[in-house]
Amino acid sequence: MGFLLHLLKVALYEKPINSTTMKTTLLLCAGLITSLAQAQTFEYLDINQVKSRVNSGGDLHWDPATGNSGYECPKGSGKTWGTTASIWMGGLDVGGQLHLAAQTYHQSGVDFWPGPLTTSGATTNSTTVNQYNRVWKLNKTDIDDFLTNFANGNVQNGSFTPTADLLSWPANGDISQNYSGILAPYMDVDGDAIYNPMAGDYPIIKGDQAIYTIFNDNYQLHQSGGKALGTEVHLMAYAYGPCSITSSNSFLNYTTFYNFKIINRSSFTLLNSYAGLFNDQKINIHELTGCDVQDSYAYTYNMLAPNNPAIGVVQLKGPIESSNGIDDDSDGTIDEPLEQMSMTNFMYFNNSFPGVPLSQVDPSNASQYFQYMNGFWRDGTPLTCGGNGYGGSTPTKFAYTSNTYTNGPCGTTSWVENGAGSDKKFVMSSGPYTLQPGAVDELEYAYIVSFDSITNNPLAKLDTDVQTLHSIYNSTLNQCLTTSIKEQKNQTVFTLSPNPTNGTLNISCDLKTNGFKIEVIDALGKVLISEEYKVLNQTSINVSNLSSGIYFVKIISGENTSTKKFIKE
Repeated sequence: MGFLLHLLKVALYEKPINSTTMKTTLLLCAGLITSLAQAQTFEYLDINQVKSRVNSGGDLHWDPATGNSGYECPKGSGKTWGTTASIWMGGLDVGGQLHLAAQTYHQSGVDFWPGPLTTSGATTNSTTVNQYNRVWKLNKTDIDDFLTNFANGNVQNGSFTPTADLLSWPANGDISQNYSGILAPYMDVDGDAIYNPMAGDYPIIKGDQAIYTIFNDNYQLHQSGGKALGTEVHLMAYAYGPCSITSSNSFLNYTTFYNFKIINRSSFTLLNSYAGLFNDQKINIHELTGCDVQDSYAYTYNMLAPNNPAIGVVQLKGPIESSNGIDDDSDGTIDEPLEQMSMTNFMYFNNSFPGVPLSQVDPSNASQYFQYMNGFWRDGTPLTCGGNGYGGSTPTKFAYTSNTYTNGPCGTTSWVENGAGSDKKFVMSSGPYTLQPGAVDELEYAYIVSFDSITNNPLAKLDTDVQTLHSIYNSTLNQCLTTSIKEQKNQTVFTLSPNPTNGTLNISCDLKTNGFKIEVIDALGKVLISEEYKVLNQTSINVSNLSSGIYFVKIISGENTSTKKFIKE
């Protein structure tokens, strides 16, 4: 809605103004109004072999209205493997009171609601909740098309209309209502801190396709019974389509990513905090589960049906903790600045079926949710080594570790789940850490579906896929980053001064190669000045003959183009 108001302001008050500018702006306004009316409360990642549902409010992989699975792989096969997933967060205030947000199936309500929180007071209202009860979905190609058409003036003259979700991207919060001025990430081409595609601004997304939504935990009472933390969460779910890195790493065609940016909008500190991901995977009713401590992932598989996949949930980012005396990220350095935690706990529990011990089923109050995040059963007894993890003598933080935690309390004996399996859920978490007011943490997870039709050992295939993901995550995976991120790196860096100007516009640039073109373009995309230069370091252009208004300078060097706005007084 902020961009809509900005467009109207431009149409009504900016000078110079003419009928063509007014028509173009009003057409974009009409398109944006239509997009808001048709806004979706859910969308699917579907650019590769996974079709994964993302709901407003942060729920993953299911339809809350019907209870049906929203996680299909391979896409179009009709085979679904998941029901719901959601982040869980909890911690104690200085008075020892538990604050917790954790939801499962909405049986008695929810703990998360759409929209941001105010930057002071951490509050929201029904208007904001309704306004943000939606998701935004963009492909890399949507941004590519916008950049090409903007460079050619087609956005400005109205002959090209960007996709609805690009126009309505929730980049700016309403600062007059005390929300953060910056919400969703975007490239601010003109540097005015206002998202405006008419000035060339565009969203920054991860992957080749992304779904974005904003939610919070402080609108109404929590179904879990926990007190609100006052957190605002920005979720970007993303996936990669065909490109060079996916062709050489085929598992990425069966992988989806979920990045949660968690902002503490409250005014109080939470101690002994934990954050993690709850997951209910469905691989028949004979589910076996486990975790790999070394590579920070959890998994579900069906030993009785090796033609089914093993599904892994890999933790790629965790909360920041730089003062606990532990090498949380296993890089050989203890407590370096901004050190991120890996998975520190893995706990499972069973569906509440008749005959299942009450001590090992779904939580029913805030303390029980928090206990599962801490490695304790529903009745408060600790997870223990061996058997099914209940009632032993040696406490541990990880269930069913196989041979990946031989230096832990369970010793060198491999610990795996035996039997036919059961209908179970798990939570993988990180903690304890201290959550300060205003702190920003990230959780990021990758879901990998691993089939193995050759040796019928999908669990071994999953382990190979996870290790490969870790090896490329911070390096070659960037080869498939979106246009928006590439543009930041490839754009020519230059400055304009003075801006505004009434006569001479100075252009300073540190470009080292030869052969440039500089164009001055009006708001409708018409090229008014075009000059070629062999070497560009600093030059001046006389714009005194231009009418007062908004214009753009575009520098073209080979395949690279960069655009900045200036004002002629």
